[in-house]
Amino acid sequence: MSEKSKHSKSVYISYGIGGFVDNFFIAAFSVRIIDYYENELLLAIFWVSLAFLLYGVWNMVNDPLIGWITDKKFGFTERWGRRYPFFIIGAVSFVWIYLFIFTVPFSDQIGMFLWLLVTICIFEFLYSLFIVEYIALFPDKFRTVEERTKAGAQNVVWGVAGIVLGVLIPPLIIVYGDISSYILAALVVSIIGFIMALLSLKGMKEDEELIERQLKVLEDQKEKDSFWKALNSSIRERNFLAYILISLGHAVMTVMMLSSLPFWNKYIIGSADPELETVMIAGYLVATLISVPFWIWMGRKSGNKKAITYGTLITTILFIPFFFVSDLLATTILFALIGFGIGAFWVLMFPCMSDVIDDIVVKTGKRQEGTLSGIRIFTERISIIILAFSFAIVHPLTGYIAGAPPGQNSQTLLAQFGIRFLMAGIPMIFYFLAFIIIWKVYKLDKAKVAENTEFLKQKHL
Repeated sequence: MSEKSKHSKSVYISYGIGGFVDNFFIAAFSVRIIDYYENELLLAIFWVSLAFLLYGVWNMVNDPLIGWITDKKFGFTERWGRRYPFFIIGAVSFVWIYLFIFTVPFSDQIGMFLWLLVTICIFEFLYSLFIVEYIALFPDKFRTVEERTKAGAQNVVWGVAGIVLGVLIPPLIIVYGDISSYILAALVVSIIGFIMALLSLKGMKEDEELIERQLKVLEDQKEKDSFWKALNSSIRERNFLAYILISLGHAVMTVMMLSSLPFWNKYIIGSADPELETVMIAGYLVATLISVPFWIWMGRKSGNKKAITYGTLITTILFIPFFFVSDLLATTILFALIGFGIGAFWVLMFPCMSDVIDDIVVKTGKRQEGTLSGIRIFTERISIIILAFSFAIVHPLTGYIAGAPPGQNSQTLLAQFGIRFLMAGIPMIFYFLAFIIIWKVYKLDKAKVAENTEFLKQKHL
């Protein structure tokens, strides 16, 4: 028998809006950055990939360190909680740095490279303050299976809306070849992101009961592990390592598909109309939203492990037709089918992460959600490095012509195959690996999760 949730509906909605902000910028960032710098500013793909490589090195320290620091007790913790203050700082600031990524004051290759590198690193630091706290709060704020699936459902509904609008809004403003239109689109994205970030604050607020529990755990832990010790012990946890690798597979799929969308529109479908990108992603939106009740039911009935196993396998198979279709209707249908399949991870990724954190707390008696969330975010951001290197390798090898006018004959068949491989081949490989890991490596089935939940309840952890 499930326990009644102590959170109001508005809290769940507000928390879900945080997922909108996250995915809105993931989409706007992933879809536009490479296309903008390579095809509009004509920055050589070598410099683009180098910027993202250095950005990845920055992430190796940035995300886990932020998580470790924010796990500590500060003077404001007793009044405001551990997560809320850092979340506010990140949420209301990173949304504006997005605009600066597009307002490039240089025209030479080195100048554009340095501007890209500096702006995306600042963007990532502030974004990490936002997203690490957002994820870290989930298992501590939402304690029961019912609460977690409710919060997870709100996150997926708002998150999918964020991805779709992140893809949809810029093409309504952008004109291929007009740099000023990209800057205007970035400004609109930043304004919308700021408004939605403000609406997410209520869902992130930590109540008195939660703060008291946090303070008790911090007091019981007495000495906090060093950063490197916490990092080392975390990645030694089998289920946590499995989870972050699955999450990486999902992140690679997301950024590869979104970043490939303008290239697919221009050179596979052959359209000069950016708005067709929104048509293709519409099927994804509808199908993912339709899938939410199904995957919630599947997660509660069979457990998060089995549901994600089914979802990753189905999605892997559905990538195959992308190697054969070349028209708008077929592409839209495929996006819809993919949307239904990945709905499994969308709906259950936060509940599953909570299962992992609970298991670690049972074993260690320590709550280090910030550190664990930071490691998870860092792992997911490796997808950006994979993205940059994939483009840097595939485009030259297949003879891709940067800045070519839209049209099915503007690129060679080999270059078109490269676009298909970036859109579907790499995502399919990583999603298949995620399927293998969740099936064979991850061990937190429904029975084990129930056992851990009962133990934590008895120990007031």
